[in-house]
Amino acid sequence: MFAELITTTRRGILLGLVLAVGLLAATSVAQGAGAPNCSSAAGQTLIDQGRYDRAVREFTCLINADPTAVEGYRGKIEAEVLLGRYADAIHDYTRVTAVVKPVHPDAWQTILDGYAARLASNPDDIKALTGASFARWWFFQYPPAIQLLNQILKLQPDNAYATLFRGSSRQLHHSNVSNGIADLDRAIELAPTSADVRQIVADAFTYGGARDFNRAFAEASLALAWGLDNPRVHAILAQTLNSFGDVQGAANEIDRHLDLVTTELLPTAPILPGDTFALPLVPGRTYAIPVGVTAGQTISIATSSPDPDLWDTIMALYGPDGSPVIGADDTNGYYAALNWVAPATGTYVLRVTSFEAVSTGELVVTRG
Repeated sequence: MFAELITTTRRGILLGLVLAVGLLAATSVAQGAGAPNCSSAAGQTLIDQGRYDRAVREFTCLINADPTAVEGYRGKIEAEVLLGRYADAIHDYTRVTAVVKPVHPDAWQTILDGYAARLASNPDDIKALTGASFARWWFFQYPPAIQLLNQILKLQPDNAYATLFRGSSRQLHHSNVSNGIADLDRAIELAPTSADVRQIVADAFTYGGARDFNRAFAEASLALAWGLDNPRVHAILAQTLNSFGDVQGAANEIDRHLDLVTTELLPTAPILPGDTFALPLVPGRTYAIPVGVTAGQTISIATSSPDPDLWDTIMALYGPDGSPVIGADDTNGYYAALNWVAPATGTYVLRVTSFEAVSTGELVVTRG
């Protein structure tokens, strides 16, 4: 009897503990419903500790919780750059353009102000210098980027990131080009098997002061072969192939670019000679515009936009059989345009969007 009483008492205590734990858990869930188990402060601490992969996960959690807030992207980008994952960092900055800036137009300044505050507190903070210099590079602010990169190299002379992006900044700013090339070559010596390094080098030789399309093609081809099957690599390859006169090859690369960035392919009415279409563009949207022609007729199409944030377009023309026949990027400044003689009568289709399909605004398409 005594033993049974003890057993019953123990069961009662155990049941009470189970109920208490369940109540605490339910209260915790109720209080924290919808709240992410991550924070910017925790992510930055992980960066400061050198735990960059873990920081990427922390800031990704923050982005998932609030996709239009800038801080998650800022921290994730900083961690990715410190990991040498420059292509991923560039992609995340395009997501800021696509997702954050339409809601927070001051997103760029918010990022720069945050880095200015960190560097005011510690001017030799390598991690803050890295994030700030990459931001300046992305915002086309090459002289201040170079200043920050010089500071990193003063502290760490063999820093591969700073060497690479100083070379890129010198090239893209068309200043001190020869030293820029030396920086790019040195960056390859420091990270010879990095696909990300090869992409940045290819970009510099495509758009920089010392244009070398042969070098750009070789570097972009390595980046692609080593795993960077992304829109920018294909755009670089298209530019180089067009410069070689390989129109079909360039069209194939732009076709791949469009495939990678398009989430909505929106057909329009046919565009006739003399027509101008004003098309509302949002991230991920590509327009499919029928273009009727007869054999020997020139197809002349240009793009533009009244919106200051929509200044870079890309397009490909597809034949009646659906295969790409010509592609255009950065033909008129950063706007795409083409003049091409159709070899056969039929209905062609123009696919056109912003570069990487990240812009919001009015896309103007004119047929001459």
